[in-house]
Amino acid sequence: MSDPNILYVSPEYSEKLYPNKGKFTVEQLLRADMVKSAFSAGRRVEHMWVKVSEVQVENQLVKGTLDNTPIEITHLTFGDIVFVPFKDIEDIWIEGQVPESVKRLSETKEEELEAEEFVRSLFEGVETIAGAFFLCGFAYRHCAERGHW
Repeated sequence: MSDPNILYVSPEYSEKLYPNKGKFTVEQLLRADMVKSAFSAGRRVEHMWVKVSEVQVENQLVKGTLDNTPIEITHLTFGDIVFVPFKDIEDIWIEGQVPESVKRLSETKEEELEAEEFVRSLFEGVETIAGAFFLCGFAYRHCAERGHW
């Protein structure tokens, strides 16, 4: 896929991105305009937003319409009615507030750009292959210490 708006994440990173999964209160869900959940088909998974139309407290479900156009999940389309169990809700969006996962992505992207800029600055003026190899090792250690590798 070449769409720059699509982010591929490992299952391990997904847990970091959505640490509140399944932990939202009924009060939060009743205020939510949208909820985010993972949808799967076989081994393919997409995390998508659902526009909330009803919170079914007794069934522990949120009913809504899919607010993303699936790329990998071909049995769903934009606007489909879906039901999301409370335990599967990864994030919520309340009008006027930035969802937690969006904040985390922004912070991660900013850290990645800083690391990239740091590495680029190291190689300015490097004239030999040996010098480049030395700096590669240094850059790797520097970024690894900060969790970028």
